[in-house]
Amino acid sequence: MSQYANYALDSDSYDTTRIPIGVDTILASLDRTPIPLSQQVLLEAGCGTGNYLHALYPHVGSLAGIDFSEGMLTQARRKLGEQVGLSCGSILDMAFEGESFDGITCNQVIHHLEEGPSAADDPAAWKPCHFRNVTQFIQEAYRVLRPGGAFVINATSHEQFRDGYWWADLIPVAVARLSCRMPDLDQLKQILTTAGFDIEAVSPDLDGILQGPSYLDPQGPLSEAWRAGDSTWSLTSDAELDDARQRVTRMNAEGTMQAYLDEREKKRLAIGQTTFFCGRK
Repeated sequence: MSQYANYALDSDSYDTTRIPIGVDTILASLDRTPIPLSQQVLLEAGCGTGNYLHALYPHVGSLAGIDFSEGMLTQARRKLGEQVGLSCGSILDMAFEGESFDGITCNQVIHHLEEGPSAADDPAAWKPCHFRNVTQFIQEAYRVLRPGGAFVINATSHEQFRDGYWWADLIPVAVARLSCRMPDLDQLKQILTTAGFDIEAVSPDLDGILQGPSYLDPQGPLSEAWRAGDSTWSLTSDAELDDARQRVTRMNAEGTMQAYLDEREKKRLAIGQTTFFCGRK
């Protein structure tokens, strides 16, 4: 139910520029549950094309996934076949009985739940967000999770939005628009705690790169398929996108792109691209 990205359109090329990261972190959190990992029933909320489900499948008892985009689920079904139960629906009101799952994971979804400034809006003029949808989703996760279960969220902090991605420096206004839609770390911790979760861990992933091998492509921002790998690009105005393309073209032509990438990589290596939260019911 992304409020700004068109995943019906992007689903066909999504897997060419996205990989699951932090799978070991998710499994470690699940493994601290009293029920053996091999017997656990796991839900991924906002499962997309099923990359995480595919990576987690060999380790748990059974899996389910829910996503609002039928286009993304079509890709997931091709990948997973009948081995995972997939359903189309909103994670704000999930059609599952209470206490149905031993573990729940949600990867790079939170920033899609709230309304925020569009590509035509000034983020500085946007009213503060109270994150009602994020709160509702976390309450739903608490409802369908069994006592003792782990709820693992993979999300990007505001600092990571700015400096965890080399290309974010090319489109800073779009990044600011996205940050309006996302609770920062302290806000997210508070929402989890208020919903009833005990926060067991908050840890940045300093190694994972969401776009995988394609991430450091010096020509990447010039390609629509490459930009489809991260929804932040959906929040650029035409003028901002043109400026970014011109800057990339110029740096490549002048031979300064590698130095630019090296400098931006220093920032990513210090903070990572995502942070993992584990809440325990």
